[in-house]
This record gives sequence, C-alpha cells and structure tokens, in this order.
Amino acid sequence: MFVNTLSNSENKNVSVIGTIEKIDNDIVFLQCGKNEIMIRHNGLDSYKTKNVRVRGIVENGILVEHVVCKIPDDFDINLYERFVEINTKFQSIF
Repeated sequence: MFVNTLSNSENKNVSVIGTIEKIDNDIVFLQCGKNEIMIRHNGLDSYKTKNVRVRGIVENGILVEHVVCKIPDDFDINLYERFVEINTKFQSIF
C-alpha cells in the first residue's frame, strides 16, 4: 500500500515515494508531501538521486527498508500525492 505518513501503519508493509531531505547515520529523512518519514536504510547506494520509492515494514515509527528504487528527478511528486489521497480514501479499489 502506498502511503505518505507512517501513522496507523505500525507493523504493516508499505511503500512511500518522496524526496531525500538528509541522511543521518543509518536513517534517511524522506519528505513525503507534508510529512517527513524516517527510513532505516540497508546501504546508501540507491539514495543518490533526488527521489526514491522505498518499500518496507514500519517498526516503532520508522520504515525499515526492504526495497528501494531510484525515481527520476522529473517525477511529478504532486500527482503522486493526489494518488495517495485517493488511494487512502478508496482502499478497496486499489
């Protein structure tokens, strides 16, 4: 499930797409719309672009990375945010 916040996602497998704000030791701070999401990464090789998609399980409010994919810099984050809003409202469709 694609989300833009980790609230209500504890112990769930989720995906986020966002813009890398900063990296501090083993945590990547990802801006997802109006929310900042903390990612526990498994290596920084895939975090060399502006935008990434991360899939993993939420543990103690932190998304533990299982898979990370680079997203092109020209990706329309605003359109994605609209999709997440619709996805959240109509989960049975997606």
